[in-house]
Amino acid sequence: MTGRYPQRQGYEFNPSGRDYGLNPDEATLAEVMRSAGYATGAVGKWQLGWGEGKHPLDRGFDEFFGMQSGTIYIEPSAEGVENWSPLPLSEVRERPIFRGREAVEETEYLTEVLTREALDFIDRHHDRPFFLYLAHYAPHTPLQATAKYLDRYRHIEDPRVRIFAAMVSAVDDSVGEVRARLREHGVEDDTLIVFLSDNGCAFYLQGGCTNGPLSGGKRWFFEGGIRVPFLLNWPARVDPGQVYRPAVSSLDLLPTLAAAAGASLPEKPLDGVDLLPYLRGEVDGVPHETLFWRAGPNRAVRRGDWKLWQVNRASEEQVASLPLLGALFPDWEAPHGSPLGQLNRLHNLENDLGERIPVADDEPAVLEELRRALDAWESELVEPRWWSNRGTAGTVEDEAIELIF
Repeated sequence: MTGRYPQRQGYEFNPSGRDYGLNPDEATLAEVMRSAGYATGAVGKWQLGWGEGKHPLDRGFDEFFGMQSGTIYIEPSAEGVENWSPLPLSEVRERPIFRGREAVEETEYLTEVLTREALDFIDRHHDRPFFLYLAHYAPHTPLQATAKYLDRYRHIEDPRVRIFAAMVSAVDDSVGEVRARLREHGVEDDTLIVFLSDNGCAFYLQGGCTNGPLSGGKRWFFEGGIRVPFLLNWPARVDPGQVYRPAVSSLDLLPTLAAAAGASLPEKPLDGVDLLPYLRGEVDGVPHETLFWRAGPNRAVRRGDWKLWQVNRASEEQVASLPLLGALFPDWEAPHGSPLGQLNRLHNLENDLGERIPVADDEPAVLEELRRALDAWESELVEPRWWSNRGTAGTVEDEAIELIF
């Protein structure tokens, strides 16, 4: 939403109920687009602040329909609905859905409700420049789907996999409906559509989805946690059918969309890059020489095909204390350092996309180069505005590791 690493403004960890939000001096993508004369609308999940000055309507959006997070999709006892959750499932929405700042009552399937609102926004604004941010909650726990989508996957016996597949299918339908509505209004060719996810499959879904052949998952800095779908469609300006291999990032959304709209960029330096010249073959090189990740003492860097993850070691007791893989530590606060030391995982993604062949001992020069790059990047960051109280543990080739988020 800012084109800048969130650690530059102290937004490093999951909010976990704290008073949180983007710093007011950070310009958002919505503010950039509105400054260029675009109607701006947000539909779906918003986790960038809810209090005064932090609500979507305070951060550049003309309209908002959605929720903070943590909601059911539909009443679990509704006819034809199947449910699965690693935690007890509420019969009612624990967090309401809002239109603007007012809570509204919705009983239909959430993915379809958000799609309905997105289509309505397009209907009302298709005759002028518009920017729509559609942030679906699916697929996310609790796993819930209606018969309309479950009927497509009755052949899948595992209920977790069946429901997850149905939820993804509902999002697929949403994308198709949005494109069809743009086509109906005659603006599909000149509308830039970006589709991307936020993280890989979570282990706490217990096999409901998979990141194969990648290692790790949500909350991990292995590729299974951070390598996600990123599709861009703009028939009038970008040739279709391309597969762009160099690494790109969601950081690139703001500068790319601003360039497409002819909008001025924020004054603060961006970490994202305008991707359009690369996709059109107008420039040589790659958008990013280096990309970084950090969650407290755990950090990672990718430079070319080299990838280094420095992650805290955990004790065997920590791993054994978890009732299932991906479960949270109870009453826990993340360490500020690495009491048990760190595991260095260095991989060459060209030869080892699954990150199963560590080569740190064989490539000391590369390891040191990437460490220095991480140190230099960290020197530019600010202290986290709140510290993490959410963590879990896992194992990498029998080595216990501590995951912080």
